[in-house]
Amino acid sequence: MDSIPIHTQILMVIGKIVLTLFYGTLGTFSTVLLLIYNGPSKFFRRVERATPPAQAMDPVYGKHDMIKLKASCFSSTNMTHKSTSDQPLMLFVHGFPECWYTWRYQMKYFSKNYRVVAFDLRGYGLSSKPANVKDYRIDSLAGDIADLVEGLGYKSCILVAHDWGALIAWVVPMLYPNLIDKLIILNAPHPGAYRDSLSVKQLRKSWYMFFYQVPFMPELLFQSNDLALFKQIFCTKPMGLINTNNMTSDDLEVFKYTFSQKGTPTAAINYYRAFFRHPRDDLEKKINVPVLIIWGCKDGALGEELADA
Repeated sequence: MDSIPIHTQILMVIGKIVLTLFYGTLGTFSTVLLLIYNGPSKFFRRVERATPPAQAMDPVYGKHDMIKLKASCFSSTNMTHKSTSDQPLMLFVHGFPECWYTWRYQMKYFSKNYRVVAFDLRGYGLSSKPANVKDYRIDSLAGDIADLVEGLGYKSCILVAHDWGALIAWVVPMLYPNLIDKLIILNAPHPGAYRDSLSVKQLRKSWYMFFYQVPFMPELLFQSNDLALFKQIFCTKPMGLINTNNMTSDDLEVFKYTFSQKGTPTAAINYYRAFFRHPRDDLEKKINVPVLIIWGCKDGALGEELADA
């Protein structure tokens, strides 16, 4: 943050603390109210999901593999891939709170001309789950993508990413300039543009990021009533799909399976905690790769104005 005056840096830190206290308290209070309203038996209800849903194992989506990355104490990555290794690599990176299955339609379409690979990010589903918040720093997550490309036998790829995956994707060419042939971003601004265009309106949309700094409570809320929050996230406003027919109950089960794996809720929320506690403001520079940005104008988390930032 060398380019930011020191007094501005101080104000930003104070603002973070105040908003975390406010939204942390509000989120905690709401979680407790939900517990009282539903009662303990319903609130703490869990369904064991020992095996992936049949929907996720449909061979039309390709073959599932585990791959050990160079950062051996970290991610063994759950992948789904189609096509053959002699085709160019197209790598898909999901957002929060999702998994590889987000890209099922795109994988089917692009497998005609590319080797398509979608994977579960560090901490999600069957991928490895480091215990420390610092292990979810943005540079470490970008390193997983670089290791995955190499592990698949490629020197570069077309990178397609959404939401949290897209934030990571912006950073990859900053750290690995020769790794990305083309970058396709869905609904995520460049990190520097996000900071420079931050508004009160956007802060209100991003309230959950401050709540996620609270220990335990966000995980408790996500897991309550057998992950009932997922239907709200994917199928209702302001975050859900416009056409809810594109998210069936079977589809929801795939995402619930991912989040029901031990350690996944904390690992996924640790992305936000690491983003606050271990910022990398040096990773806001320009990149020198072709970029296509696709922006859904009714995104409930990020304002349309960020697309032009």
